[in-house]
Order: sequence, then C-alpha cells, then structure tokens
Amino acid sequence: MKIKFLIGMGFAATALTLCAQNAIEDTRSTLEQWVETEQIISKAKSDWVLEKAILEDSEKLLASELERLNAALEELDATATAADEERTELAAEKERLGEAASVVEANIGELETQLKAIVKTLPTPLVDKIKPLIRRLPEDPSKTKLSLGERVQSIVGILSQADKFNGTITQTSESRDVGDGRLIEVRTLYWGLGGAFYVDSAGKYAGVGYPGVDGWEWPKVDGASAQIKRLLDVYEGSEDIQFVPVPARIK
Repeated sequence: MKIKFLIGMGFAATALTLCAQNAIEDTRSTLEQWVETEQIISKAKSDWVLEKAILEDSEKLLASELERLNAALEELDATATAADEERTELAAEKERLGEAASVVEANIGELETQLKAIVKTLPTPLVDKIKPLIRRLPEDPSKTKLSLGERVQSIVGILSQADKFNGTITQTSESRDVGDGRLIEVRTLYWGLGGAFYVDSAGKYAGVGYPGVDGWEWPKVDGASAQIKRLLDVYEGSEDIQFVPVPARIK
C-alpha cells in the first residue's frame, strides 16, 4: 500500500509539474502577445501623431492658399470694375473732347483771321519773337492742310507770348525814322503793349510810341528828351530810382 501511495504521489507530482509548465508556457505566450500588441498600439499612436501633424500642416497650407486665391479673385474683380469705370470715363471724355473740337474747328478760321489783324498792332520786338508762329497762320483757313492741333498751338503760342510781353517792361535798341528819310539809333522802353518811350544817345530826338491800326506810331515830343532819357537811365540803373514825369499818349 505504501508503494502504491508513493507511486500515486509521484504521478501526482509529475502531473502538477506538467500543469505548471503548461501554465508558464501559456503565460509566456500571453505576455509575448500582449507585448506585441502594445508595440503595435504604440506604433499606431506614433504614426497617427505624425500623420495628424502632416494633416494639420496641409490644412493650414491649403487654408492659406485658399485665402490668397480669394484675395486675388477680389483684386481681379476690383481691377475689372475699376477698368470698366475708367473705360466709361475715357469714353465720356473722348465724346466731350470731340464736341469741343467740333466747336473749335467751326470757329478757328475766324480766330486766325482776327489774329492776323491783331499781329499788325504788336510791337516789333514781340513780332520778331513770334515770327515762326505767325508764319504758320494759314493764308486761307478753308484750304489749309494743317491739323486742328497745329492751328490751335499757333494761336495759343501767339496769345501766350503777347500776354507775357504785356505784363513786363521791355527795353530794346532800335532804328527810328526821324524824318527826311533819316534813321537814328534809339533806346526804346516798351510799357507792355500799351505804349513806349524812345530817345537817342545824344538826347536830341525823343518821343512816344503807341499801337495803331497798321502798326505802331512814333511821334516826336519836343522838349521831352531829358525826362525820357532819365527814365531809361533809371530803368538801366545808371540813375538812382526816382519819380520821372514823362509825356504819355493813349489812343
């Protein structure tokens, strides 16, 4: 009986040992699977974090690009609107200029004719300065080949120079006919387009000038040589500034 008991205990111990080994193997396998699972989960989490960062960066980039494109579209719309408005304004301006040009074209011939008559009344120094413009005035306004712009430019140039001359005092040296066909050198002081004074170097001949229908007239004024000479000397600076009474004639 004792031997049987010992044999039974031996089988029991062996069975327990086998069971324990199986349990250890199962546990080891379970642990290995758990570790593997945790590694998979960890890698998945790491991959997701990286992909999430990439997606967020992509979203920001796309959002920025979308904002830029929207701004560009708004700018194009604004530019197109501004271009349309400018085109409309230019068209209106062109129409106004066309109407104004028609008015000028209808009246410029008469203006040129009147201006040629006025040129005769201008003083010689001014006429000498604007001769190139005067020569451009057409003999027959109805047959000229000059463009409207060229004709207007000539008229404006003449009137502009005349206005400038009229607003200043101009001194020149000129030859003056004192009678008997004699010409003498005189100093002339033009007071704009309204009048002038002249005197020779000896102070013997002196007089005034004023515009006439066919040009300027230069009558002598007896007894005025000293005053007129002093006036020109004051203007030139060889005499002190002073009040100088001189004869005047308005016509």
